[in-house]
Amino acid sequence: MLLINDEVDECIVPLENSIKGTVLETLDLLIEEKNLNIVHEEILDIQHCLLSNKKYNKEEIEKIFSHIQALGQCKKYIHNNIKNCELIEVESTAKGAEMVKNIERSACIANKMCAEIYGLQVIEENIQDKTNNQTRFIVLSKKIENKKENTKISLAFSTVNSPGALYKILGLFNIFDVNLTKIESRPAQTGLGEYWFWVDLEGNMQDEKIKSLLDIIKDKCSYFRILGMY
Repeated sequence: MLLINDEVDECIVPLENSIKGTVLETLDLLIEEKNLNIVHEEILDIQHCLLSNKKYNKEEIEKIFSHIQALGQCKKYIHNNIKNCELIEVESTAKGAEMVKNIERSACIANKMCAEIYGLQVIEENIQDKTNNQTRFIVLSKKIENKKENTKISLAFSTVNSPGALYKILGLFNIFDVNLTKIESRPAQTGLGEYWFWVDLEGNMQDEKIKSLLDIIKDKCSYFRILGMY
């Protein structure tokens, strides 16, 4: 990633989609790369298109390139319209568009803007399975600022392996009357049955109540990290 190598100051990555859920690669990235922080979020409406280098009939298409999330968001469309084609996962929808430019009888699923950028033909627009398709994107930076206008905090933590450990942590949010907007678990990759948890909460680190809550949680966890304030 360009940000990790200090080639850019910020980058934007998808975090979760209203159809296919959390982008797990992004969660894992933030745990692995401890210098990255969330500094902003943006929710965008997603409209996928079927693009190719020629105006193929759908039955002529043998391969479809796209990101795994986009393929999942258009699963029913593909099944109903382009049977027996090979689905090829690539690192991004833009990468798929770049590849099909030079591959015959292939197509990609990407935003309509990719057709203009890579000189592709639009075979069909709005092919996502749900009309209310939205993706939450986050902006990452190596800097983190405790601004008074921040309204959300993202945390990662692991609990000790004892009865009720997670329940006790989550109960603190209720005691302090703090609202959670997301909770997700991921394998810690340190042993079977060991997990870390991602939590989004409403609040600001300049609020003494929030600072006290997080100090208590940190003391009760085997791993604790603030992923972002935004």
